[in-house]
Amino acid sequence: MDNNTFYRKAIEALTGSLNIEEGLQNCVAFLGTVIPCDILSVHLWDENLCSLKIHATANSTQGRLCNIIIPVEESQRYIPRWEGDLGVKIVNRCDDDPISAKVQDHLKPIYGDYCYSHMVSRVKIGSERICDIALLAAGENRFTDAHAELFASLDSPFGIAVSNSLKHLEILQMHSKLVDENEKLRDRIQTYTHAQVIGSNSGLKHTMQKVNEVAATDAPVLITGETGAGKDIIANAIWRQSQRKNQPYIRVNCGAIPESLIDSELFGHEKGAFTGARERQAGRFERAHNGTIFLDEIGELSKAAQVRLLRVLQNGELERVGGRETIEVNVRIIAATNRVLEDMVARGEFRSDLYYRLCLFPINVPPLRKRLEDIPLFADYFITQCSKKLHIPTPTVAIGEISKLQKHHWPGNVRELANVIERAVISSQGTPMMFDVQMRNDSGEYTELTANRSASNVPTLDELNRDHIQKVLRLTRGKIQGACGAAELLDINPHTLRSRIKKLGIIIES
Repeated sequence: MDNNTFYRKAIEALTGSLNIEEGLQNCVAFLGTVIPCDILSVHLWDENLCSLKIHATANSTQGRLCNIIIPVEESQRYIPRWEGDLGVKIVNRCDDDPISAKVQDHLKPIYGDYCYSHMVSRVKIGSERICDIALLAAGENRFTDAHAELFASLDSPFGIAVSNSLKHLEILQMHSKLVDENEKLRDRIQTYTHAQVIGSNSGLKHTMQKVNEVAATDAPVLITGETGAGKDIIANAIWRQSQRKNQPYIRVNCGAIPESLIDSELFGHEKGAFTGARERQAGRFERAHNGTIFLDEIGELSKAAQVRLLRVLQNGELERVGGRETIEVNVRIIAATNRVLEDMVARGEFRSDLYYRLCLFPINVPPLRKRLEDIPLFADYFITQCSKKLHIPTPTVAIGEISKLQKHHWPGNVRELANVIERAVISSQGTPMMFDVQMRNDSGEYTELTANRSASNVPTLDELNRDHIQKVLRLTRGKIQGACGAAELLDINPHTLRSRIKKLGIIIES
């Protein structure tokens, strides 16, 4: 068989599949008709681990992907192993080469305890080392220089095939990971989007009427209300009832993004637009195209970002930071703030033209103290959710405790109520729940925390934090990180929790 025919048939066998193990199997079947060949093996070198990885191997009947790691001693790394100009090493007795001997030992569980001659080609594309291809033939002294010359001619096809296979495998792994993440996100979205609006028929009845009126339109909405009142729940309710409910819903907390990054996050940036911009990135508005974007804490936007946002509202256009291309977007904007934007406009802190664009249909979410009739509903909901989260039986509420909740002022609104209830669930330990809140007397003033306790004995914030963290640690038996750990229950970073434990002098008891 002439060299051209050999080369063509070898390429056809090798590239017949994107799966490298199948290509190797086909190649073994062909090469065995021309040169000694029982096994083909692809080896990847890991510089950081100083090890060789057998990525794939095949004989004429079966190919397989592997993940066999072979440590290589430092003293063996720099032995001159490659002979001549072909980049092919012939090892007719594997004991003469320590790395070939190790490869043979690691292949024994797959192919049995046989002695092989080895012919190894170092494959490069340009200056980049792609892999080593090892051809094994049973017995000793099986290979000649003529075999090496034929084998060396396949370096380029092997390099392309292995490179394509690695990228194909990476894409498959990424796809599988994305599918898993997508399923998890769908489950979370389903849970989130079907969350009921508690009090929709009582304390929030007027608010929900306005939601129902505006939801089906594409009009921008400005939701106002105190911190913790549930503005995000109302925004979500608008999106759920809108015609864009099956399109993207992007949430942005404008107050959580540094001012220097807000333009890039919202409107995207071009490669090289600023230090660290290594590639083009689409902003939140582009990702929300044909959908809805919820801008929470919009009062925190910088003046520059306000100008860009006004352009999106007026013309449906934006430009990425550092770019000149005008990008058209079709986005429904829902904004929320706990600040009084009218006052900010008067002080020159917020653009009046942007304010009037956003305030086309304002919706106010009343504070919890103005819808006290909803507290029993919230209590039932949060107790159930917290019990599920902590994997404990749902506790009962002590007599008179709901009334105590309704007599509290609730400066932190629903978020404060959720925290109070979670603390009570954790502390209940199988007994009826009691809530640690202050109550107002008939004149509207707050009573003392306990009947015989003076104001000078009110616990400090550190004392309250120490007590609460200790209770949670007892509940988790000292477990800080991971599923059902104290950090997860307290909804804070494990490193932050460890720092607080150290600062507060808490001793963990398992």
